[in-house]
Amino acid sequence: MGLFSRKKEIMVGNICPKCNMEFSEPQRTLRHIEKAHKSKKKFECNSCG
Repeated sequence: MGLFSRKKEIMVGNICPKCNMEFSEPQRTLRHIEKAHKSKKKFECNSCG
């Protein structure tokens, strides 16, 4: 049914695969990927760019 399904766990090391930054813990790497490498912006202003 999927009521109690968990998110897929992504296995990453201490280095970001997109920009090669190094972090002390894999959790920090995941947080960095979520914030720094988002593929979609929440809002884009037409007059500001």
